[in-house]
Amino acid sequence: VKPTGCRSCPTGCILLFCDMETVATVPYEGQKPGTSGLRKRVTVFHQVGYTENFIQSILNAVPPDRLPGCTLIVGGDGRYYMKQALDIIVQIAAANGVGRLVVGQNGILSTPAVSCIIRKRKALGGIILTASHNPGGMHGDFGIKFNTSNGGPAPEGVTTAIYEHTTTISHYKLYRNICVSFNVDMNSGCENMYIVLEGCISQHM
Repeated sequence: VKPTGCRSCPTGCILLFCDMETVATVPYEGQKPGTSGLRKRVTVFHQVGYTENFIQSILNAVPPDRLPGCTLIVGGDGRYYMKQALDIIVQIAAANGVGRLVVGQNGILSTPAVSCIIRKRKALGGIILTASHNPGGMHGDFGIKFNTSNGGPAPEGVTTAIYEHTTTISHYKLYRNICVSFNVDMNSGCENMYIVLEGCISQHM
């Protein structure tokens, strides 16, 4: 789809081409998250549409009346592939009506910090990019975990709903050309969504 226009924040941190894309996809087997989320090799997440399918399935599992305009907290432990995953989350969240993303400085937020900020900001939930103690790196593991509005890991009913969506997904929506720098302090307005950077320590001291 050829973009029809764009917007950028005053600092040049965000560039948004305004055409939303709906991308056809097919399910991947084995995208069943546990309380520790979905953990796989980085090479698995690198498959075309794999990460996009799972992020879209998380949002599909949210009740339709709660998703538009909601706040989500996003951060991770800085392991390999996190920046690419952050970009995908921003692009898909914007296309699905999320109102505000609160992202850790440089994308970094510990799991306890995400839990605290979810509760402090009364967010819908949070997406945590970590595989915990599993080895990281190009040939290591990556993980995506969803915490709910109480700050805790998604209960079985939610993880089951996410998994069911992964088995039937046929498309995902995104603004492909949103570009975000996560290493500056900003409150940046996109076409439909604000991105707010948080310090990774101060919010849960």
